[in-house]
Amino acid sequence: DGGGSIRIPAACCGLFGFKPSRGHMPNGPNSGEGWAGMATDGFLTRSVRDTAALLDVCVGPEAGQPYAAPPLAAGFTAALDRPPPRLKIALCDTRFDGTDIEPACRAAVHDAARLLTDMGHSVEPARPEAAHGDMMHAWTDIVACGTALVVASELKSKDRGLASDDLERVSATAVAHGNSLAGPDYLAAVQTIHRYGRQMAAFFGTWDMLLTPTLAEPPARIGRFNHDDDYLNFRLGPGRTFDYSPYAAAFNATGQPAMSVPLCWSEDGLPIGIHLAARFGADEVLMSLAADLERARPWFSRRPPALPARAG
Repeated sequence: DGGGSIRIPAACCGLFGFKPSRGHMPNGPNSGEGWAGMATDGFLTRSVRDTAALLDVCVGPEAGQPYAAPPLAAGFTAALDRPPPRLKIALCDTRFDGTDIEPACRAAVHDAARLLTDMGHSVEPARPEAAHGDMMHAWTDIVACGTALVVASELKSKDRGLASDDLERVSATAVAHGNSLAGPDYLAAVQTIHRYGRQMAAFFGTWDMLLTPTLAEPPARIGRFNHDDDYLNFRLGPGRTFDYSPYAAAFNATGQPAMSVPLCWSEDGLPIGIHLAARFGADEVLMSLAADLERARPWFSRRPPALPARAG
């Protein structure tokens, strides 16, 4: 999950997806970080308990790692049976730049806000004031550099150059963009990410958590995002991936724990994930809240309708 790749598929498939704080999941032994510390491994599960158990098996300090998360008090599984404190939760029902999201997603996040209020938490409207656009551009540059490095390393291991049919256009233009950036450009992008983390930390000095939908639209139809597109347009263009997923990458940039919870469904029966992000290091509180939400509105037994096979 470097920009939402645990939480976005969880939202689209009615699953639970949890991204832990930066530094909890080891990256070694062959690398120290992914995408300037923005990427972390994780799991897609049908239950909160499964994710908690998997995290307890995998998280922990690693000798020589460049980042460290605050140590866990008792672990993720232990957090499931420990009710969270009464939380002060900010509700954002627009994109972070204030533009509207799809009505189904707005309705879903308000439904989730009512549920959280009924559970005893304080939920009030608030939108983080931070340089979100700068973060998205910096994220795009860092990921392009990372893509260029992975492709170059793979080609070097095979002792050959890049063939014209090796990559789809979106990946090929990502490599080209990464190769066009100089060292100072990369470091400037990393500094932008770090600045953004401090801006968001100031917001979370007032709020325990931020509540949004996981996506600004219901799950995209197959083919919605064209891999023949240019990389910069694919990421930053109007109606493209950052418009569709305007929340998830923010917490890769900041390193904060965040999750997508399958609490809501559209009138068409499509899952609409609800996204909650907590302060850096508050992973156990976030997991505890996930368990409470699962008890309040169970989803484990939900199944997509079976589609009959048709000959021809």
